[in-house]
Amino acid sequence: MTDRARRTEAEEREPAVLRRSAEFEDRERALDPARRMADPWFAINSACNRALDDERARTWGAPELHTACRALDVPVLIIDGARDVRPRTAVDSLTEALPRVHRVTLPDAGHLPWAEDPEGFRKAVAGALWPAAPADGRTAGHGGVARSAVSDSRKSE
Repeated sequence: MTDRARRTEAEEREPAVLRRSAEFEDRERALDPARRMADPWFAINSACNRALDDERARTWGAPELHTACRALDVPVLIIDGARDVRPRTAVDSLTEALPRVHRVTLPDAGHLPWAEDPEGFRKAVAGALWPAAPADGRTAGHGGVARSAVSDSRKSE
C-alpha cells in the first residue's frame, strides 16, 4: 500500500488546496476560493495527471501540433487572465496558431479567470456567442450581455 493510499481525505485535500491557491492572483484571499473549489472533494487522479504530463512532454513545441492547430477550421474563444503566474508564451503561441481565434484577456484575473472575474468571463463568453448584442448589454431572449470592457484581440474570420 502506498503512502497516498493511506492518506485520509483531509490529508489529501489540504495540500491540493494549497497548490490551487497559488493559481489565484489575489494572494491575500486565495485560500477561500481554493477551498471552495475543493468542495465537494474529488480525489486527485494521479494516473490521469501522469498521462497528461507524458502527452505534453511528447507534443509541446512539436511542429505537428502547430500544424494541427492551423488546420482547425472552427471558431475558438480563449479567455485568459493578464495576471496569470504562468508564462504568456503558451497562450500567445496558441493564439497565433489558431486561424479563427478570439482572445479575451481579463486584466485583473490570474490563471482562473472564471473564478477571479466571473462577470468579465460571463461577458466574454456572451460576447462571443452573441456578438451582435446591443451596447446596453442585453441580448434578446438570452439574458446575456454584449462585449465586455476587457482586452480583446480577434483574428479575421
